[in-house]
Amino acid sequence: MLVTPSLMHVKTRAGRGQQEDAGLLRPAAGRGGELLEGLTAEQVLMRVDVPVLRQGAEKTEWQCIVDDHAAMAAAGEWPDLLEALRYTDQERIMASGGHRVAPLISEGMRAGLAAAISRNDWTMAKAELEVLEGLYDRNPEDYCAAQVVAQAHVDFADARRKTAPQGQLSREVWSEGAVHFERAETLVTIFDPIEEMSPLLAGTRYALIPGIEDGGSVCREWYEDWCDLDPENAAVHAAHAVNMLPGWHGSLSAFEREARRSVRLTEGVSGKASYAVFHIAAAEALGDLSPTLEMEYFFEALQDYQAATGCQHRANVAAHLLSGMAMGFRKDGADAAYQLTKTRAALSDVLWNRLREIQLDCWTRHSESLAFAMAEVFGPALKRGARIVRRGDGLGTLVRRT
Repeated sequence: MLVTPSLMHVKTRAGRGQQEDAGLLRPAAGRGGELLEGLTAEQVLMRVDVPVLRQGAEKTEWQCIVDDHAAMAAAGEWPDLLEALRYTDQERIMASGGHRVAPLISEGMRAGLAAAISRNDWTMAKAELEVLEGLYDRNPEDYCAAQVVAQAHVDFADARRKTAPQGQLSREVWSEGAVHFERAETLVTIFDPIEEMSPLLAGTRYALIPGIEDGGSVCREWYEDWCDLDPENAAVHAAHAVNMLPGWHGSLSAFEREARRSVRLTEGVSGKASYAVFHIAAAEALGDLSPTLEMEYFFEALQDYQAATGCQHRANVAAHLLSGMAMGFRKDGADAAYQLTKTRAALSDVLWNRLREIQLDCWTRHSESLAFAMAEVFGPALKRGARIVRRGDGLGTLVRRT
C-alpha cells in the first residue's frame, strides 16, 4: 500500500497556503441591515475574534489527496495507484470530514480528463479516455481499473450533456452520451460490488442511473447495495436523496420515505445521520429544505451527522443550515415562533459546543447568514460590548477589560 503525504494528514505543497488562517472578518464583508434592536451585521462581524478560513482544512486535505494521485498518474505510476485504490476502497479508509479516500484517488487518476473537460476540449478529453482505456486493457482482471474507466465515461457523458443549453439537448449529444453510459455499464457489470467488497464500484454503478433506461427501477436496489457496503458514508445517502426528488426518479413523499428508510438501514452505525444527509442534499438541489422535513427529528439527525466525525466542516455546514432556517422563521413572524425557538436552540448548541472556527466555503450566503447566526445566539452579550471568542469546544463571549 502506497502511503502519500496526504494520507498521513500532512500538509503538502499543493495545500500549504490554503490552510493558513484567512484573517478575521472585515466589516466591509457584512451588510448594513439591522439584525437585533440596532445591532448591524457590520457590528457583529467586527466582534468575531475566532479563526476564519476561506477554505477549511478538510476540503484542503481532500484536494491534496486528489493532487498527489494526479501527479502519480501524470508520472505513469499506475500499478501503485491501483494498489492504493484497492486498499483504501476495501478498508473504507476515511479522510478528515468523513470523505472516503478511494473516490479521491480515483478522481486524481482521472485528473487529465477533468482538466480537458473543464476547458471544453473534447478532442483532448477523448484522448484522455483512451489513456484510461489502456489502463484497463493492461489490467482486465482488476475491478479498480474498470471503475476508473467506467467513471471516466460517466464524467464525459455528464459533461457533454451539460454543455447543451437547457431544454435544447440535441439528439447527437444525447446519442453520444448514451454510448459512454453503455460502455461504463459494460465495465461495471463485469464485476459485482458485493463480491469485490467495493463501495467504490457500487458508487460508480449507482452513477449510471441518470443515463440508463431502467435507472428508476434499479436505483433503490443499487442504493441498498452501496449502503450495505458503506453505511457511514454520507456520499451514499446524498446521491440517492437527489434521485428521490421530484424531477428525478421520485416525489416529495417518496423522498421522505427513502430518508426514513435510510435510517432503518444505518441506525446501528450512525444513528439518524442519514436523515440529515438526505435533507442537506435536497436543500442543495432544490435551493431550500424539503417541506416534508420533520423538524425535531431532523435536529436529532443533525447532531448524529456532526458527532460521526466531530469535524469543523460538518459543524459549519450545520450552523449555516440552521442559520438559514432561523432566518426564514423569523421572517414568518409570530406564526413561526415555536419553530424559531426550536431552531435557535439547535443553532445555539452548534455554536456553543461544536463550532471552533469559521469556514467560509461552507457558508453559501456568506456574511449575511453568518452575521445573523452570531447575532441570534450572542446578540444580548454583543449589545453589551462583548466579543465572540473560542471557549471550550465551541464559541462564547468575552467582555475585554481596558
